[in-house]
Amino acid sequence: MKINRKSISSFVLIFFLSLSSKALEDEKYYSEMYCEELSGKVNYSLEDKSKVDCLTDTHAYEVDWADGMKVYEAIGQSLYYASQTNKKPGIILLIRKNKSEKHIRKVKEVIDFFELDINLIIKDLTKEN
Repeated sequence: MKINRKSISSFVLIFFLSLSSKALEDEKYYSEMYCEELSGKVNYSLEDKSKVDCLTDTHAYEVDWADGMKVYEAIGQSLYYASQTNKKPGIILLIRKNKSEKHIRKVKEVIDFFELDINLIIKDLTKEN
């Protein structure tokens, strides 16, 4: 069997795409699990087709990984979802890496500085395994 560069490139591309879809599945898994714990509705659809990760009787939660730039988007998403559902905003940050502290600290600082009424829940998956 002859392996050429195109075959190797295709394999590498498929491999990395499968990793990113697995990460999304994992986020969805945890989102559903924690939303169930909160007795919420998972992936609640808004009129504009946006999806609230978890809508409870009191809060509209955005669920995201606590690493990288996504944590900052979570602030805006939670505020938007709250405005559209007439609920309080909430964020559930999932820690999957040991170096998430700086992102969590920054989110807390923004919430505190602007006195945002965002319920921030931290779920450390590194300690749950």
